[in-house]
Parts: sequence; structure tokens; C-alpha cells
Amino acid sequence: MYPDVTSFDKLNLSQFDWLEIEEFEMQLIDFQSSSIWIQKFIETRKELELIETERLTSNISKNANNKILETWNSLPDTFNCLKKLARAILNIFSSTYACESLFSEMNNIKDSLGNRLTDDSSSACILLKVTSYNPNISYLSSNLQQQKSH
Repeated sequence: MYPDVTSFDKLNLSQFDWLEIEEFEMQLIDFQSSSIWIQKFIETRKELELIETERLTSNISKNANNKILETWNSLPDTFNCLKKLARAILNIFSSTYACESLFSEMNNIKDSLGNRLTDDSSSACILLKVTSYNPNISYLSSNLQQQKSH
């Protein structure tokens, strides 16, 4: 989130052997000399702070991740090394979070129901827990015909 003030000398890029270091360094220098892009990241950080404040104070769940990705994706291709590195770093955290969430839900299901679940039913329970689908129960039930007594 701070490419505008990050010093190349302080970066440890040894894990990113696929990255063209010389090209990355030149792009970082060009980026840091661009007042337009420096301002864009300053504004993004301010927006992220506002989103987090709103989320904590009013239970509004805006997704800050989309804002971060939008900002990085808005960079032109002249900064392709910066974009590749940012995507790689951002994907590490999102995939780790998804895995941790899945294991946590799986442990909760297994703890509460014990050994009574088959593999198929435990898989179904886990899928239900981690899905973002939110059915409209009122709409679904309004389309059903009530059963008439005999």
C-alpha cells in the first residue's frame, strides 16, 4: 500500500525469483517520480481508512479488498512489474485467509456433530457454511402453493 514511499534498498525480493529486478527497480523509480500515481495511492489509503471506520462504527460491510485491487489494476502497463508483484503479494493473503476460514468451519462442524456425519454430508455442511449465497426466503416461499387439507 506504500509503493510511493517504499525504498527499493529495503525490499527483500529474494522469494520472487520470477521478477525482473532491474526492470522492477526502474519502474519503481518512475512510479515514485509520478505525482499522479503518488496522489492516487494517498487517496486510496484515505478511502481505505474511511471504509474501515464505517465498518467499525456502523456495521456497514464495504469490501476494502476491491478498492486495493482497483487501484493496482488502474496502473498502466508501463508499471507491469509493480502490478505483478502487487498481485502476487495480495493473492498470498487472500488464499491464506480462505484456507484458514475453511479449516475453521470444518473444525466447528466436526466438533458439533462428531462422527455422525458421512463424508458427503460433512462436505455439504462445509459448502453451506462457506458459501456467500443468501437466498430470499420470502420470495421463494411466496411461489409455493400451500398444501390443502383433505
